[in-house]
Amino acid sequence: MTDDLPDRVARCIDRHALLRPGQRVLVGVSGGPDSMVCLAVLRTLGYEAAGLHVNYGLRPGAEDDEALVRRYCEQHGVPLRVVTLDAKQRAEATDESLQEAARRLRYDALADAARDANCSAVAVGHHRDDQTETVLLNLFRGAGPDGLAGMPPARALRADPTLPLVRPLLSLARSEIEDYAAARDIPWRQDPSNEDPSYDRAALRTEILPQIEDRFPGASENVARAATLMREYVDATLTPALEERMAGGFGRTAHGGAVDLDALRAEPAVWQRRMLLEALARTLPEAPQTHAVAEELAALIEAQPGARFEVAEGTVWRERDRLRFVPRADAAAPVAPTPVPWGEDVPVATGTFRLDPMDRAPERLDPGSRYEAYADLDRLPDPLTLRSWQEGDRVQPLGMEGTKLVSDLLTDNQVPPHRRAATCVLATDHHLAWVIGHRLDHRVRVRPDTERVAHLSWRPR
Repeated sequence: MTDDLPDRVARCIDRHALLRPGQRVLVGVSGGPDSMVCLAVLRTLGYEAAGLHVNYGLRPGAEDDEALVRRYCEQHGVPLRVVTLDAKQRAEATDESLQEAARRLRYDALADAARDANCSAVAVGHHRDDQTETVLLNLFRGAGPDGLAGMPPARALRADPTLPLVRPLLSLARSEIEDYAAARDIPWRQDPSNEDPSYDRAALRTEILPQIEDRFPGASENVARAATLMREYVDATLTPALEERMAGGFGRTAHGGAVDLDALRAEPAVWQRRMLLEALARTLPEAPQTHAVAEELAALIEAQPGARFEVAEGTVWRERDRLRFVPRADAAAPVAPTPVPWGEDVPVATGTFRLDPMDRAPERLDPGSRYEAYADLDRLPDPLTLRSWQEGDRVQPLGMEGTKLVSDLLTDNQVPPHRRAATCVLATDHHLAWVIGHRLDHRVRVRPDTERVAHLSWRPR
């Protein structure tokens, strides 16, 4: 019977507090039976629904899917946005699978459309069979408790943590949804890729699960029930314990976040890995959450300061007393060699440099700021160059007889590894003149017989 399906959806919404009565909801509508029924049932239950359809243009039937969704929404007065996204281009650029690229693009588009449509939640049509497939795929890939708990009824969208993504059909079987659509004349189209066994999920759906059901009737429903029990366990025990540990060991920074090494060392390996993956999710949310990544991160705990682990979205640095997670967008870009004229601003990505000749020497050679220095202008021959420091660069720090590696100077000055790329140098053809913000080179110092003085200044961004 399909008559009670809306009531069952309503009970799922109430049990998990997914939506408020009458709330404005954006529904992701692909044209398949689950998303079409999700849209129809939410409207039946009195929710103000809008739709988003994503056309990836990857198969011949994509235009027909779009036409069906447009026609249905127009007939029922549902506001609809249609977007065209290039999942193939993203997959090639990020080395993601085509399905993963499409998923990430879709959720980003849902967040954008929800904000524009003034919707305070996003709904998708995932159902019980989807849950079973997800749990089994996670199990085959070696997932821990979170993976075996499957898809939660609600979670925050990574693209906008203020927006909940809800799954009101999660307790329904695919067959029940299709029966409801048929009984209510709700149109839908089948995506042929859902039956293509070259995809893992489709192979599980069309080949493996039917054999399991033949041998163990009700297995799909039981796996989904096990996921529900595991989700309750995770939410009631593991999640609060993780939050407690993160509160004592993780902190936001101006550029991402950091985990205290002492807090990590106080925990067994299983919690170390879990804390590190949680820090990754909070700072680099697009990074993969895999056992292999957790092991790479855990290896940094006893690594030397300056060690790092790169992911597509950023870098995790081993510092003296913490692991720092830095999004790529916040990392300092290297400064290419840039000519330095006299008396003009020299703007680069990390700041602005200026060299001003002075009419007379200053009364005090200490300018009182690490971003200013005085030098002998005649010992700064053209061409002068501003650039990022490089491995192997050496400087003779003011007052010292020998030279020193710039890398050692930055280490002595306790510059965090992730900020070292932002350090620029003023260089002559023969040697460095100034490690900006750190030390002037002894060879360009102002001497008693200096005739012309240069005022060097730096305004960091």
